[in-house]
Amino acid sequence: MNVAAPLLLSLLVGTAALGQPATPDPMPFDPADHRWTHRLLYVFAPSDDHPDLVAQRQSATGFVDGFRDRDLLFVSVLDRGESRADGRAIDAASAQALREAYGIEPGAFAVVLVGKDGTAKRRSDAPVAIEVLFQQIDGMPMRQREMRDRDRQ
Repeated sequence: MNVAAPLLLSLLVGTAALGQPATPDPMPFDPADHRWTHRLLYVFAPSDDHPDLVAQRQSATGFVDGFRDRDLLFVSVLDRGESRADGRAIDAASAQALREAYGIEPGAFAVVLVGKDGTAKRRSDAPVAIEVLFQQIDGMPMRQREMRDRDRQ
């Protein structure tokens, strides 16, 4: 892993546990801004130190290139504490709107993979191995087209 990889991972995963400082002003987060450009991995948890969130983050360690190659952003949505999208703090109103949009009850843990088209492709109430998520993404028609286009270049 090169020198920039740990920094990039902290931006992707967006966690204080990886030494990412808090953002002074949380930003609004609108999933529509990411439609057709990013896949979103929402991880809902009660708090930043919830064991399932910690496990989900740990499973992402070492997969910086895979996240980037698949245009996948890690979004942690917390009941308490600072929710983050791509390493930047998001405001509480945006976190609440995401929770409501996906029907996630306060105190619940959930993983939701959203495709570039904005629709949920996978939901789980337990951490999901990153390799499993990558395999699912790689089977998506849009991803297949992206890989073919990249191979032609």
